[in-house]
Amino acid sequence: MINQQTILKFLLGCILITNAFPLFSEATEWSESKRKKGIQILTRPVAGSNIEEFLGKTEVDASISQIIALLVDPQSCKNLYHQCKELTVLSGTDKKSSVYLRNGAPWPVNDRDVIMDRSFDQNEKTLTTTMKMKRLDSNAKSAPSGVTRMPAFEGYWKLIPLANGKTKIEYQAHFEPGGSVPQSVINMVLTDTPYETLLNLKSLVEQGKHKDAKYDWIKEPVTTNSGN
Repeated sequence: MINQQTILKFLLGCILITNAFPLFSEATEWSESKRKKGIQILTRPVAGSNIEEFLGKTEVDASISQIIALLVDPQSCKNLYHQCKELTVLSGTDKKSSVYLRNGAPWPVNDRDVIMDRSFDQNEKTLTTTMKMKRLDSNAKSAPSGVTRMPAFEGYWKLIPLANGKTKIEYQAHFEPGGSVPQSVINMVLTDTPYETLLNLKSLVEQGKHKDAKYDWIKEPVTTNSGN
């Protein structure tokens, strides 16, 4: 009986160690892919996937509400999001909605699309605001002919108020494109998508687009003027 208990403990230990591996994989260090014009792009492997996830970082002189307005504006498909061909709100509100997104791809690769849940959440103390995006298993809008629906997509935009009045932005995402996509195209997407999108956002902020945007569910940090 003692031997059986020993064997069971050994097997249980093996199971726990095996299950721990994905957690270590998820903690893989980021590696920098690009740093230019105040924008940093990093990538890292994802456990169980051949596609890395990306993380883009930058800072802008804009309110949280202004950035949100840029992110949810249907016109942001062409003006903000890199390679976006269509961005349609299927249902819901600015704070929580079901959204259809179609991205272009270089020939002969098919365009990709996805229906996703998009929602905002703000930390009451830090005022850090997060826009979460996750693929929905939905047929609310069918994929057009010649377009491949992505089997997986998840990401977020994190807006972090800074002491200098600016807002730090983090744009992170991981996707499974489905179908056959050359690695060269994947590598390009992982770098170009976050970089060009953040570059576009900085440009729109400088142009004053949606500068006066306000949301009753968003609290802005209180800024104080130094000096007399």
